[in-house]
Amino acid sequence: MTDSTRGAFTLIELLVVIAIIALLVSILLPSMSRARGNARAVVCLSNMRGAAQGVQVFANDHHGRFQLATDEVGIQLVDPSRQTFAYDRKFEHRGELLAWPVALGQALDVGYKSNSDWGVRATNLADAQARIRAAEGIQDFDLMHCPSDAIGLSTPFYPRNKGSSNNGLRGGEQAADMSYWGRLSYGINEDVVGAEVEESAGNPACWTAARNGSDWIGCIGELTYPINSPCGRAQGRRLQGVLEKAHDPGTVGLIFEAGPSTDVGVGDDVEFANLITSAGARGPYLGDFQQRFGTRMPNNRHPNGKLSILFVDGHGEHAKPVAYSKDNDFQKKLPSEYSPRVRVSPYQARPVSR
Repeated sequence: MTDSTRGAFTLIELLVVIAIIALLVSILLPSMSRARGNARAVVCLSNMRGAAQGVQVFANDHHGRFQLATDEVGIQLVDPSRQTFAYDRKFEHRGELLAWPVALGQALDVGYKSNSDWGVRATNLADAQARIRAAEGIQDFDLMHCPSDAIGLSTPFYPRNKGSSNNGLRGGEQAADMSYWGRLSYGINEDVVGAEVEESAGNPACWTAARNGSDWIGCIGELTYPINSPCGRAQGRRLQGVLEKAHDPGTVGLIFEAGPSTDVGVGDDVEFANLITSAGARGPYLGDFQQRFGTRMPNNRHPNGKLSILFVDGHGEHAKPVAYSKDNDFQKKLPSEYSPRVRVSPYQARPVSR
């Protein structure tokens, strides 16, 4: 009768197995992370396509216009009778301008009647977080939230209080620089749905191109040019919500993923203002906006920095950064160009020297 012995792993064999498992995990985890990121990006793009339906419904009910996003100066310019756009009638018979996510929610029958059904008035992110936790009756609008948004709260910026310069937003506190905040991962193109505001100082706010002899030059919005100069004669006015006025609407973004990538080092409420604009930018494209207002746009919410965008013509698409600026004193390598090349300014772009 022979003795039988049971085989067992030696210590070296066990260590080899553990090393192999660790190697496989290190290889697979990034792929799994990218897969989750891509899945979240798909959800965000799906949100955009859902929003497109609401934009169309709202525009059909408002003579081809989407909801206005402007201050009291712009309202008085565009809609002094408060009959053209959607207003919060909760506190006074005239009411204040509905924030565009609330107007979109109304178009999609979410059940909003007032700005306060969606968000709270606050002066900054910390204030908004505290007020949201304490608020009652807030109804989330899931279509306006991207699962990859690490912050979760932002402000559409309008309506907002601007101290004594504002004629008084109705219903609620009147602290200067207080605006509505809610669960919001997206921003609106102010060039398309805005009006000329106090900051415009009477100048056209959109970047536009102007003929200068046989050449074209770029005219930066909200800058003062000599009245008889090519840019002084150019009229890059905001479209006041009239979607059909946008040149080549399939290349002009209407709703963008917006908001900072992180709240670390970001404290100014303007940086959380989800307004996309070409005012002050050196060109008409999304990359030009990024160079001007980099903290208003997330750069690492999705793999490869891609962003979900709803275009004025109603189609949704991802845009991916393909070029970056050099490091500077304020930001690190902000995207300077995207593919496809998305325009913020609704005016025709011409090749210009920068």
